[in-house]
Amino acid sequence: MSAGDMTERPQGTVTFLFTDVEGSTGLVRALGRDYGDVLARHSELIREAVSAHRGHEVDTQGEGFFVAFGKAKDCVAAAVAAQRAHTSEAWGGTIEVRVRMGVHTAEPEMSPTGYFGMGVHRAARICAVGHGGQILLSRSTAGLVDEDESPGLELRDLGEHLLKGLDRPERIYQLVADGLGETFAPLRSVTELAREAEGARFPTGTVTFLVTDLVGSVSMLRVLGAAQYGSMLERYDEIVQDAVTAHDGHAFEMVGDSFIAVFGRARDALLAAIAARDALEATEWPEAATPGVRIGVHTGEAERWKSGYVGLGLVRALRVCNAAHRGQLLVSPATEGIVSGIDLGGVELRALPVRLLEDFDRPVVLHEATRP
Repeated sequence: MSAGDMTERPQGTVTFLFTDVEGSTGLVRALGRDYGDVLARHSELIREAVSAHRGHEVDTQGEGFFVAFGKAKDCVAAAVAAQRAHTSEAWGGTIEVRVRMGVHTAEPEMSPTGYFGMGVHRAARICAVGHGGQILLSRSTAGLVDEDESPGLELRDLGEHLLKGLDRPERIYQLVADGLGETFAPLRSVTELAREAEGARFPTGTVTFLVTDLVGSVSMLRVLGAAQYGSMLERYDEIVQDAVTAHDGHAFEMVGDSFIAVFGRARDALLAAIAARDALEATEWPEAATPGVRIGVHTGEAERWKSGYVGLGLVRALRVCNAAHRGQLLVSPATEGIVSGIDLGGVELRALPVRLLEDFDRPVVLHEATRP
């Protein structure tokens, strides 16, 4: 970049936008040479949004963009436009390009080759801790956006986070607007990782297990082929993971197309199962790549052992899941008794005919989670 180029860049107080594609390695594996076309379209969508809101592209590395704006509101508007464009784009098949974005306002130093200083690093670090589809703002940018009172935009305070390589914690805000996702896993900051490590003790004793299983997976693999089936499986995994994390659960095993998570409270496990089923049903899948998932929830005794669990509680949870049909969410009598009378967001537990399940001591009455 020449000195002449730099004179056209915003100076003084500048708002930086960093972007990156989440899961790009998986996309490369799934698409092969076709990934080049996807990357080219992704770049077009970013550049169209940046250009429409008076941004100045500073640098690109791989799938990532580094852009500077003279006004915070222009930067935020460009970020929102780019996210909406990626969401509405028809990528084809089960492909979904999810972009994480970080925004920070600072007074950077300038050299003939570009911007430098802690403000640039802080913006890049904010982007790095986010998730695909998420726009994160620093405290400085959030203050300017809040003061501007831009219509249709809200700020969600995610708390203070220590970012890798930086000494001062940053209070980070999530931008909420129509057309953007709202629920994401915790940030991957140094602070959040420390919290996870501190609270990483999995529950033991009386716990509730959530088990999911993909029905007809072998047939789907044959019809879709390895690449498309792998993309579908990755998305299915993300949806269930998000639901488990949002309800204080711990995913401890993902084998093939089966997913197992554990919860300290039965209510959290059931709400996570409902959220996962709803999200799977609401996701637009190609016709041949629509996963048929069965889910089982059971409360029982189990002890944590190395990387897994040992006990009849887990075994019986697997049996409850196996008893379900495609799209069905079954709850054991032990779990139903605990959550009875609790508001489940409009979901009812309907008793099914008594049946005998392997590894249960006596015939049981399972309950199906249904909406009236």
